[in-house]
Amino acid sequence: MLNETYIVQEGDTVLSVAKLFEIRLIDLIEANNLQDVYELTPGVELIIPTDHPLGFRYYVVKEGDTLSSIARQYGLDTKTLAEINGLEMTEYLYPNQKLLVPKEGVYVYITQEGDTMETVYDQLHINPDEVEILNQHVYLLPDQLISYRKKGQE
Repeated sequence: MLNETYIVQEGDTVLSVAKLFEIRLIDLIEANNLQDVYELTPGVELIIPTDHPLGFRYYVVKEGDTLSSIARQYGLDTKTLAEINGLEMTEYLYPNQKLLVPKEGVYVYITQEGDTMETVYDQLHINPDEVEILNQHVYLLPDQLISYRKKGQE
């Protein structure tokens, strides 16, 4: 299981954080040894136990699925879906294979040579704080995946 972190914001509840990251409430409580599950203090760092990177969920491949049919279903281009999963465009998919796909409202950007954080923020019209929440590390190496939400879509 992967552990991510989240900084509690004003108004957050244990339930709202669990829903935000699509994890079970009990898993969040146990991972953080929370005694008082009704109050969270803004600024406190919570451990988010998950089996996939934040902003993504698993899609289980069905018989007859192709990269392009799955990409179309999730509003992605085939190349991006392949890159997210470290696959070649022509690679065979087999039933029950798990693929990462962005959660609803989460977009992905594959970095290019010469990108800076400022140009990426401006080009995509994204909130820098949101990038930090959804991405554990951003080094701006070419071909790095950055997941984000557009401003006003949180």
